[in-house]
Amino acid sequence: MFRLSIFIFMNKRLTAIASYIKDGRGVIDVGTDHGYLPVYLAKSGYKGRILASDINAAPLSTALRTAERAEIKDKVELLLCDGLENCPPDAVDSIVIAGMGGDTICGILDRAEWCMDRAYTLILQPMTKAEILRYWLVNNEFEICAESLIQEGGSIYQLLVARFGGRTTLSDAELFTGRFTLIENDPLFEAQRMKLENRFEKALKGINGADSPVLSGKGALFRGILQGLKEMKRN
Repeated sequence: MFRLSIFIFMNKRLTAIASYIKDGRGVIDVGTDHGYLPVYLAKSGYKGRILASDINAAPLSTALRTAERAEIKDKVELLLCDGLENCPPDAVDSIVIAGMGGDTICGILDRAEWCMDRAYTLILQPMTKAEILRYWLVNNEFEICAESLIQEGGSIYQLLVARFGGRTTLSDAELFTGRFTLIENDPLFEAQRMKLENRFEKALKGINGADSPVLSGKGALFRGILQGLKEMKRN
């Protein structure tokens, strides 16, 4: 009898991502690495097409072995490509891009204009530079529909869900924390807020009193972000 725990290590991040994937036309996992998420979806009874892409052949070979061990090789379609390059737009309605920097995710989305359609749900988990990703989404007319935080290995990771065609307005502080009305009740929010507050307090100390107009402008920006973070503090 197949047991998920034997073959697949679904960590907290992948489990959280999977919770946002609903049955539909199909899903693609961009940068699939070991292929854990696609195999988990297949074994969990996901009804649509399941695609997994990676820019390198080695991770796809690993993903293939994962699928073979799980006895669902025929249910996962593997694509060797850069991001969404070889993904048929009509094959999916959920797009997962996780485990990479926010700037890298922006580049992948920027090169796939077809995903700028409300038919697609983007499930994004940036490892770094989440603020750059949110800025890109807001400026490309995506609505951020959901936000959550995941703690794993001593770090807190951000997960967001977005769809094209909405209008999300974020403050400078919210670019870093996430949309406040969506994230304020998350059990990890206060820890994340304090971490960011400490980060910007240290950054300000490093540039206070600087004569450079560039650094002065950066200081004003940091003070505004810090003030926004303080206003989010729970009473």
